[in-house]
Amino acid sequence: MKRDTTSLLGGMIWGVALSWAMGCGGALETPENAMVTSDTSLESRQELASAEQVASPDISEALADECSGAQGTGTYKGYVCPSHNFIITQKISCAEARNNCVLNANANPGSSFFCTWNDRVIYRRDVSAGACNSLVCAAVTGTGQYKGYVCPSHNFINTNAISCQEAQSNCQLNANSNPNSSFYCTWKGTEIFRLERTAGICPR
Repeated sequence: MKRDTTSLLGGMIWGVALSWAMGCGGALETPENAMVTSDTSLESRQELASAEQVASPDISEALADECSGAQGTGTYKGYVCPSHNFIITQKISCAEARNNCVLNANANPGSSFFCTWNDRVIYRRDVSAGACNSLVCAAVTGTGQYKGYVCPSHNFINTNAISCQEAQSNCQLNANSNPNSSFYCTWKGTEIFRLERTAGICPR
C-alpha cells in the first residue's frame, strides 16, 4: 500500500527540504550539518514507588480514558525523562500501571515522567517542554498519524500509517533545513519533536 504523505502545502517531499518557505515569503534555507540538541537537567527526586504501590481509587477512575479498551495484563515501563528507566514490570493491568506512574510523578514534582503499557503511552508529564521526546519512539511500536507544525500554528503535513521513528526523523530533517523556523511534531497525538528558535512559540 502506498504511504499517504500528503502535505497540506503540497510541497512536502520525503527526504527533501520543505519547499513551502518560498510561499510563506522567505527564502528556503539550506540544511545545517549539526543536529540540534538540548541539555535537560533533572532535579533531585524522591524514592520511586514500586509497581505494587498504587494511587487512591478516585485517581484510578480518572485514568480510565488512557487505558480505554485495554484488556488483561502486560508489560509496564516507566521513565524519568530524558532517559532513566526506573521500572519494568510484567503481568500488570493498564490501570495499575498508570496508577503507579502517576503516583511516582506526583511524588517527584520536579521531574518529567513518561510511561507505557504494552508499548502504549499511558502517561506523560514534561516539566520542561519536550523533555520526554527522546524516549517516545524508542518505547512504542506500530504506525500512526504524524502531524508537523511550523510554530506557532502552521500545520505543514498530516501523514497516516507511519512509524514513530520515521515521523520524528522527517520532522528533524525539516527543522534542520529551515534554521529560522520553530518546529513541533506529534505522532498519534503524542509530542515527538520540539525545536523553538523563540522560547515558548510552540504549543504545550
